[in-house]
Amino acid sequence: MSADEGESESAEDVGLTDEVVVATQEKDSSPKVSFPRSLPNSEFAKHELVAFTIIGLGMALPGIAYLLGLFADVWTLWDIIDINIVQPIVGEGGGDSSYNPVDTAAYGILLVAFIVSLSALIRKWGISSEDRMLYALLPWVFWAVLVEVHEDAGLFADNVDSWFVSPIIHFQTAGWILLIGVFVPILKEMESSPEKEKFLTFLPLMMVVISHVILFYEFSVAGNIAVVILIPAFFWFFFEVEEFSWNNWLKNWNQLERSLLYAGIGACILTAASLMGFAQTQLIAGELTIWPAFVILGCPLIIVLLLRRRGLDSFRKLLSEGKTPGVLDDGMTLEEWESLEGNEFEEYENVVKQAAFATPIVLLAVYGQLVDGFASWLGVDVFGYSEKHVLSTLVMRLAGGDEGGAGGGWGFFVVKMALALVVILFFAEWRWEKRQSHLRLLVVLGLLTVGLAPGLRDLGRLMLGV
Repeated sequence: MSADEGESESAEDVGLTDEVVVATQEKDSSPKVSFPRSLPNSEFAKHELVAFTIIGLGMALPGIAYLLGLFADVWTLWDIIDINIVQPIVGEGGGDSSYNPVDTAAYGILLVAFIVSLSALIRKWGISSEDRMLYALLPWVFWAVLVEVHEDAGLFADNVDSWFVSPIIHFQTAGWILLIGVFVPILKEMESSPEKEKFLTFLPLMMVVISHVILFYEFSVAGNIAVVILIPAFFWFFFEVEEFSWNNWLKNWNQLERSLLYAGIGACILTAASLMGFAQTQLIAGELTIWPAFVILGCPLIIVLLLRRRGLDSFRKLLSEGKTPGVLDDGMTLEEWESLEGNEFEEYENVVKQAAFATPIVLLAVYGQLVDGFASWLGVDVFGYSEKHVLSTLVMRLAGGDEGGAGGGWGFFVVKMALALVVILFFAEWRWEKRQSHLRLLVVLGLLTVGLAPGLRDLGRLMLGV
């Protein structure tokens, strides 16, 4: 079937101007099927409005519960929130507390609502939905991991360590990203030349580095001066000097994407520099263990490379045609796509499904699930750590583990392998409307938050012995 958009010349079809009409390739008298047009980017869908409502309720509920107790002496709701959400966060800041069914469900619901609502907002604001936007945000995922390991090692001062426990660290990370997102448009209004644009791109990096040095870390005076000067100089040399290939790689990136990337990597370098001193101490004490990195990072990489080989030709074919695997043409709805048929359509769908196996952001999500699986398996079954997440502990106990999961880590690894397969099959089968491109990126970002991030944190703890 072929899709034709437009107004019919007959008077009876005037009412269909807000619909997409799909006709068969038969005679003119063949039946026509009409579909609602895709919503404009400035409008919110019903499920997005529901997500906004959930976020609003989630933010307001603790305050409402406390006010009920304060003015009506009804503390039941607040006690539930305090015991199941507030106290575990406080306990995490002072040690290593476990999750419970209530906070697990709350965080899961809020994560989904946050992904849906944020994707709607950045779509309306006109922010890029290219895959490179996800790459620009990736350093902030790594930064969240590094500061959590930094907190696990007890390297933050007592007055700030609670800022780096879950879920507060996720809100803090989002806050830094939002700050840069607000700052960059203001800087763009100040541009007057390419040279000035390059300089302004580095201002968010300098803002983040200086703020982090002042707020979080306890370097010497010389160390503070060194990082404030050397980190921006590093980026200028490797990302802006035209002789380097990194500059060519970033030539199509806009100012917001570059600023997010630079600031995120700068924050990571700052935290890594602080961790290096602790790692040296652990090395001298014989507590530093390197080999888990080869297993946890290397084995998933081999699996991902094998998957990539399967779909590489199809991915390159779609890329040469200017198409993004799984994303429909502009204006086409899911209902319209589901109505298509024919040999040509089936052949194209096979190419799209194969291309999912080589799509970088999909492989990144798969890699994250595998890293988490390997890290939990080694951490629990080999190094003797205890699992603190409710669902993970349940899986490990079903696999024969004790109350802390020890002995059942292999079961969690199997589940993560299955989840990795589900992720790649989902992206192979699911189709995204053009207006859902931002949602596609944030779904991957959410998968990294619950996959790659905890896996890398576990790896950091295993290596540093904390």
